[in-house]
Amino acid sequence: MSFRLCSGLAFVFMVGLVAARPASAQKVESPLELIYAPDNMLVAGTLAEINPAGRIVIQKKEILAGKDKPPAKIDARVRKDVLDRLKIGDPYIVAYSMYRRDPRKAVGLVANPDGAIVLDNPGIEPALFRDTPAVRAILKTGKSEHGRESRKLVDLLIAALDDPDPQLRNFAAGELAYEPELVERLKDADRAAIEKSVRNVKNAPAPRALLLEAAARQPKELGDWWKSAALEIVTTTPVDGYADKASDPASLVLTALEVLDRYAVKVPPESLKRWVRNPNPPLVERVLVMLRREAPEQERPAIETALADPKLPDTTRKFLNDHLRRLDRMNERKAARKEGSG
Repeated sequence: MSFRLCSGLAFVFMVGLVAARPASAQKVESPLELIYAPDNMLVAGTLAEINPAGRIVIQKKEILAGKDKPPAKIDARVRKDVLDRLKIGDPYIVAYSMYRRDPRKAVGLVANPDGAIVLDNPGIEPALFRDTPAVRAILKTGKSEHGRESRKLVDLLIAALDDPDPQLRNFAAGELAYEPELVERLKDADRAAIEKSVRNVKNAPAPRALLLEAAARQPKELGDWWKSAALEIVTTTPVDGYADKASDPASLVLTALEVLDRYAVKVPPESLKRWVRNPNPPLVERVLVMLRREAPEQERPAIETALADPKLPDTTRKFLNDHLRRLDRMNERKAARKEGSG
């Protein structure tokens, strides 16, 4: 069984908590830090019901963490895109919250009128895991602050990067990406394993993107391989995506473009132009901004070539036509300034 991970626009824009505890704009909480936050619950049980509207019912068997006393059957809201990957009767571990941010105050929580909501954050998308020994070992080791910074947890997470369960691989990637104390324990072999995971085209885009962005932020701790890996992703990822439709690479490519742009790494114009036809407007916008920096004379021809393609997605066609109009207005203003100064 596998879980569909975030892709395309969902991955770009759905990185905040769906659950209660607000994340800082400066710091994304690690999956384990969020799971074991005082106001959240961690429960093991059997999946008893799936509601197509975006709810599940877990038959509680064990409380692993949390202060509340949940009922025998826990009815929780969860993202709809994971429902078809679940199976009634299978054992799961779920982390959820009964609270949300208080809209009347800058800080503080209130009871959520919608009831329990499965946690959702980078690395736990959502926090609904198959109940396996590997998941249990990570959760047990990461229950304390000391455990979340331990060499033992590093070993478990590195091993999980190769686990057959994509949800567990994403969990491990999120923890390695967002626990700063943990990466200080990394050895050269760990960095090599992380690099291998990012470059593995058979791996899902979400964990690859998490680790790539983390390496760009922390090259000393994670390794200086991120530039070549990001360029490789932009240059070689199939424009039409992989055969597995659940693994839309747009989010991964966008992450690669963002880190390359952030640190002003030159990208060959031909590698950029291949993405102008992508159906993800944020990706196309990033490509055009970078193309303007690297080869401004090629931006308009690249747009016009894409617009001439009858198979161009409608969303991309609309975006490119709007972008051309913005370019025209920008050029008109430049010409007016030159005339005024002449």
